[in-house]
Amino acid sequence: MAANTVPELINSLSTSGDKLSELEKLKTLLSSIPPSEVKHRVANVSIIPVFNCLQTDNNAELEVCCNVLDKLLTPLSSEVLIENLREQFQQWLQHGTQNAKLLCLSQLTRISMESSGSLAQCQELLVSIAQQLQEENQDVARAAHNILVNLGGTTNGLEAVYSGEVLDTLHDVMQKSDTVRYRVYQLIVEVSNLSDEAFQSVAGCGLLLKLVNEIFVDDILLQLNCLELLSDLAQSRQGLTFMDEMGVITKLEEMMSTADSAPMGVYLLPGVMKFFGGLARFHPKEVLNSFQTFVGIMFSAISESDSGIKGLAIETVGFIGSTVEGKAALSKQGNKMTDCISNLGRILKDSPSDMRVRCLDALASLMRIEIADQTVELLQVTEGWFSHLCANPFDVIWSIAKQPFTDLQVAAFSVLQSLALLPWGQQLMNNTAGFKEYLLDRSTVNTKEAKEAKFQVVKNLAESPTVAEIFGAPFYVQVKEFCNQGTFYVRAQAEVAFEET
Repeated sequence: MAANTVPELINSLSTSGDKLSELEKLKTLLSSIPPSEVKHRVANVSIIPVFNCLQTDNNAELEVCCNVLDKLLTPLSSEVLIENLREQFQQWLQHGTQNAKLLCLSQLTRISMESSGSLAQCQELLVSIAQQLQEENQDVARAAHNILVNLGGTTNGLEAVYSGEVLDTLHDVMQKSDTVRYRVYQLIVEVSNLSDEAFQSVAGCGLLLKLVNEIFVDDILLQLNCLELLSDLAQSRQGLTFMDEMGVITKLEEMMSTADSAPMGVYLLPGVMKFFGGLARFHPKEVLNSFQTFVGIMFSAISESDSGIKGLAIETVGFIGSTVEGKAALSKQGNKMTDCISNLGRILKDSPSDMRVRCLDALASLMRIEIADQTVELLQVTEGWFSHLCANPFDVIWSIAKQPFTDLQVAAFSVLQSLALLPWGQQLMNNTAGFKEYLLDRSTVNTKEAKEAKFQVVKNLAESPTVAEIFGAPFYVQVKEFCNQGTFYVRAQAEVAFEET
């Protein structure tokens, strides 16, 4: 019966002298009604009187009004909302308080996912959404960003945002500050990576050209920020082609080659290294064949004792070599790559812990080949690399895993996890005296992180199709039982006592 009063309370807001009291009643009532019932009760009721309550300077009244609107609108379909309440959304979005904007944007986010075509027809509303990118409140700006990204997934949405008034608005808000300009760049990069159509729309409106031109501006902070976005843009084939045509890749290689002599080169070099590393992660063959300045600096940084980017260069090699294509491209570097592996071996022996961890992480990536991706050629490549690491490389990795430092233990176990997937790695494990017993002895590690990392080594062995052949059936049964018992299995005292009698 109480639900019947919802329309009455909504209508009373138009004439009530105490709107806060009426809104509180409505809020309480809506909280007690299931959403499906709310939808039924307001089906033929105008909720404009509730929207009108937004026009107040009373913060308490405004907060309750937003809460009520959220409860009223959420059960309704997005089509109903955009068809009947677009003007009210416009009013709501332009209201000064952050809470009101966030509630409005949450509804518009739902509409952008469910009825993007209808939203794309609301030019004035889209202009208001684009204007929210310049808000100081990051939550508001992020919500607006998400709506515009969702619209980028449809043809109508792309046409609506990247032409006409909405595009003009994007250009306008970019003038407010470097922060807002960067937000717009984040938006267009994310949208351009959605599809070929999206890329063409964004490139055609001129915003991508603005972004790539920022790299030629003599402002190192701006250049560093844009490098991150350009790395994301380069993940797509069309993005890479666009930047190449605009001369961006050539400019960045030039920055690398002159970093030692440039006034701010020491600050820019890590960002450029990350850019090319990210580029090589997605296009390893093209990058390693075409950009020799990057390749030379990366390998040199690993070999030089005083390089300021040694750690980053190590991470970059591991990042590139984390994919099958990357391993193949690195193998084409011949002696440069084998020398790099030998340098990693030297770093493992006589460097601070943080650098040793980076080496181990990179080595784990270089060695890891999923079972489905293993080929004779790749297995030969990785085995050759491992043999160049140092004398008795497996013993070195195992000795690090036994050291009482969790960060080094976990990193060493990550290498063993990779080796456990490879037939030649399993041969090393099987031929190393005491390793199998160590692996199945749960008392050899104490921390949670080390136990989890070591367990994964055993799990990888248990899932390998070659382990029974290489280790023998009895060991295979043991590793399967070990895995079935779980990561943190502890033998019961009664069981131990029984076995000792």
